[in-house]
Amino acid sequence: MIVFDADEYLDKVQMPRILDNMIASGAIPPVTAAFVHNMDALSRGRELPANPDFADFLALELLPRLLRDTGLQADARRTVLAGSSYGGLAAVSAVLRHPAKFGNALSMSGSFWWHPSGTPASHEEFIARKIALGSELNTRFFLSAGLFEEGRDGHAGILRPNRHLRDVLQARGATVFHREYAGGHDYLVWRGAISDGLLALFGR
Repeated sequence: MIVFDADEYLDKVQMPRILDNMIASGAIPPVTAAFVHNMDALSRGRELPANPDFADFLALELLPRLLRDTGLQADARRTVLAGSSYGGLAAVSAVLRHPAKFGNALSMSGSFWWHPSGTPASHEEFIARKIALGSELNTRFFLSAGLFEEGRDGHAGILRPNRHLRDVLQARGATVFHREYAGGHDYLVWRGAISDGLLALFGR
């Protein structure tokens, strides 16, 4: 398991405690987790939003290093990328780019409204458009969003693009688990969502 926004998921979400409790209760099998830090907000905004170079780094550099250090065997079906907001976008886009390495994406309030810099707002939901034009998928996705994450002032927001992405992924044959919560864009919601995502993808 590779989790983005390490500082927040280690401190605010207390991810190690969540994993320990879920493993101890038998809800999920043992998990090895790696947390990816951001140098600063600028690097986060450059690396996480559907950046193919970052996806390549995850698949071709970080994952081999983790497998070597832990002695684990590569198995895309048991490997998940997890993140929220831009991190959710990064998880889904990296799974799409490297499905032989990463078979699962766990996205919470993913920023799927996103479109590449320099393109018009009419190009929002770049990832969904790309998937719709692509081939069949054999990967699994957990997508969640808050019911209060509606768009405003002409912006698509979070909720509607997540629903649209769910539909597009399902149309392409992907397995999709979708949840919506009575909440907004915050770590309190994501603390519960990441547990639900792990149960959906790997629960016993």
